[in-house]
Order: sequence, then C-alpha cells, then structure tokens
Amino acid sequence: MPSIYGILVIVIGLLVLHGSFRGAVYAMAVFSLFAMTLALSLGTIGIMPAQLFLVFFALRAFNLAGGKGIGDALSMEKPGFWLLCTCVWGVAGAVILPRLFQGATLVFPVDRSVTGVAVLQPLGPVSGNLSQAIYLIGDLVVYACMYVFLKYRGAYRVLANAIFLLTILDVSAGVIDFVTHAAGLDVMSVIKTAQYADLSGEELGGLVRITGTFAETSAFSSFTLPLFVFCLNLWLLDYRAKLSGALAIATGTLLLMSTSGTAYVGLAIYMCVQVVSRPGRVSAGAVARQQRMWIIAACAGVLGTLYVILFMPGVAKTLTDFVDATVMNKAGSSSGIERMSWNTQGVTNFIDTYGVGVGLGSIRASSFLVVVLANLGAVGVICYGMFIGKALLSPVSAHYPPTERAVCHAARHGMIATLIVASLAAGVFELGATFYLFAAAASALSQRAPRRAPRRQEWATPRMQGRAPGVVSRIREP
Repeated sequence: MPSIYGILVIVIGLLVLHGSFRGAVYAMAVFSLFAMTLALSLGTIGIMPAQLFLVFFALRAFNLAGGKGIGDALSMEKPGFWLLCTCVWGVAGAVILPRLFQGATLVFPVDRSVTGVAVLQPLGPVSGNLSQAIYLIGDLVVYACMYVFLKYRGAYRVLANAIFLLTILDVSAGVIDFVTHAAGLDVMSVIKTAQYADLSGEELGGLVRITGTFAETSAFSSFTLPLFVFCLNLWLLDYRAKLSGALAIATGTLLLMSTSGTAYVGLAIYMCVQVVSRPGRVSAGAVARQQRMWIIAACAGVLGTLYVILFMPGVAKTLTDFVDATVMNKAGSSSGIERMSWNTQGVTNFIDTYGVGVGLGSIRASSFLVVVLANLGAVGVICYGMFIGKALLSPVSAHYPPTERAVCHAARHGMIATLIVASLAAGVFELGATFYLFAAAASALSQRAPRRAPRRQEWATPRMQGRAPGVVSRIREP
C-alpha cells in the first residue's frame, strides 16, 4: 500500500497527465529531493517518490511525442544511444554475471539481508542486482523523457526554474535541519520514513553535520554541490542573476557549514574545473563576471585568513583541527580504511573476472569510478564513457537562443560536479534523477541549427520542410 506521501505523488501524477509538461518537469525535480521518503513498499523493496512519479513522467512524454519521439532521444547519433547500451549491458549483466562467475571472487555485496559492517562474501546473486537494474532502467527513462520535453518551446526555461525550486527546497531543508538540531528537535524525521540507516543529528567539532532530507551529510553534500554549480554558472551567464546568485551563495554557505569532507574536496576540485571553464563562449559578459568572482573570492579568503590568525588564534586552531578531522585525516579513520578496502576489492573483482565485471549491483565501493569498473567491466566503462563524453563535449550551434545555451552550459557543469562527488564517495551506480535531467539538457542541443519540434507524433510538417536552414523556431506544447 502507498504511504501518505505515495498518495500525494499519485494525485500529482494524475494532475500532470491532464496538464502541461511543465508540471511533470517541476514534479520530477522536486521529488528527487526526497530520497529518504518511502512512497510505496513492494515487499522488501522501497519505492521513493521520484521512482513512483516516473510512471506519470513517462506517460506524459509518450502522450506528447509517442514512441518515435522517445526513440529519437536514443538514436544512434545521440548520447542517449550509449546510455541505452549501458542499460542493456547492465541489466543483462545483473542477471547473468553473478551466476556465471559465482564463487570466483570475494565481494562486498549490495544486499538488504546484510546488516551492520559489510563483510567479504563469495560472489553470487543478491538483492542489489535487482534494485540497481531497476534504477538504471529508470535513469534511462528520465533521460529520454526529459530529452523529449526539451524539444518544446520554453522547456529549457522550465527546467532552469524547476532546478531553482529544487534548490530553494534543498536550502530550506538544510536550514531547518540545522536550526531544529540546535533547538533539540527532530523535525526532519517526519519525511525520513525509508528503512535506511539515519545518521542525522551527529556533530563534529561542536558543529552539527547538516543532512537535510538525506541520511547523512555526505549524501546531502553530493546532492547540493551540483545545484550550487548549476546556479553559479547561470549567475556567471547573467541568467536571472539575482535569483541564481542568491541561491549559489546559499548553497555554497551550507556546503561550507555541512562539515562534510566530500563537500570540501568536491568544491576544491570543481573550482579547478571553473578555472579552465570558458563561459565567454556562451555570453561575452561572463568573462568579466568570472574575473570579479575570482578577485572577490581571493581577497575575502586572504583577509579572512589574516584576521583569524592575528586576532582569533583560538578559532584558527579549532578550524585547523576541524580540517584535519574532515579532510586530512579522513583516509586514516576507520571509515576511510573501510572505504579504501571496498575500492581495492572492487579493482580485484575486475581483474578476477577478466575485465568483464561482476554484474550491476553485485558490489559496493566508495568511488563511482570503481563502481563502474567492477560492476560493468570494460564494456560498461566504454559505453558509459561515450555517453558522458558525447553529452559534455558535443558542439552546440550558436543559432540557439541565449537562454537555451546558458542552461545547457550550466547543466554540463552540473553533470561534472555530480561526477566529481560521486567519484569521491558514491557506493553504487545510481546517480539520481537530477543527474539525468542535467544530462538531457546538456545533450539536447545539437551542432546543427535548431529545427521545429514535433507536433504530437509528427516529426516534420510541410511548413517545417519548407523552412530555410538555420531558422530558430520551437513550437509551443500542443
């Protein structure tokens, strides 16, 4: 039976089916925030709001464009084709490989029956094979359907506004979590109904570890950093600068306050990416904004450091100890040692299976890179790598409107940020619906000049066929 949250998702889904596709995009983005909220229980498998709403999301896309529209998103020349290849290989491997290589290597399994500390077990079928295969199919559906929606006029603006709304809710949840903990209350437990280990309310160095709607601060940081990056890049491109700038400041502040080593290292790595980023290709004014950002950040950092060292030596020592605990000494902690052993064993599993992989969902690791390598093997690495590469590096025609190009640029950086934090801490292949919303936006604009979007199941009309090449035109939703 669905929970009260599941009933709410179903009601919203039914409304979306009879309304604009805009509602579907907003709802999918918002529901991705509630990763700890149980919407529906199928035996031992818990269905979260975003996964339940995916049914209505897919139906809305099919009603708009039909099977041909969704098929276009996965055609051979598109990045979606390689995601489809990854999905086929991953689902087939989840069924076949744990049985083919059963007992051939030891693994740290993704299994609901295993509680407490993970221990090495002989390779074999586990519940993670089923759950991760379902998640991967869902990710493919999210990508293909969002790709369909982005063919309609104003869809990029809708996606940007949906991510803004998601960011506002994420910031609100983080602030509520921080304030209620200081007051000795536990408000967020109302929406944390899934049967996962909940590490909310922990402290480090006297500071509360912000978890928001998630189980632990690392998950909160991994979700929030891409939102920060998305908003920051839209501010650089002067897209709704007041709102995007304010949200970038709010999410950045929460990341700094989160006490998460994943947040700090992820921020540092992404800022190295931002140094070599070229937003001036999208908007000429972005270069000046980027320069001002670096100057202000550098001045504030130097002045703040000098002030703390000279006038607040006690605070300086506390901050130094705090950084040591969260970043420098993290690898030497019991948690760090355990996670490194997962990664080491994952590489061993890849070698033991001759590069084929142990099957999607068979093992857990502590880095997305190791997860892909060990679970999907060399074939999966190539297919998923091609998907990421084509989504991030495909040229975009300058004939597209500035709004679409700005959101596409920000979405690509959101993908990069997600991959950075996932490479630092992700234990399974699932990256979340937000990543695939970003991926669709990153790859839906082509090098060729834009063409008219389909009207229902028609991909070309006589008027469209007679239109001169290079003309920018997107129809409104039928």
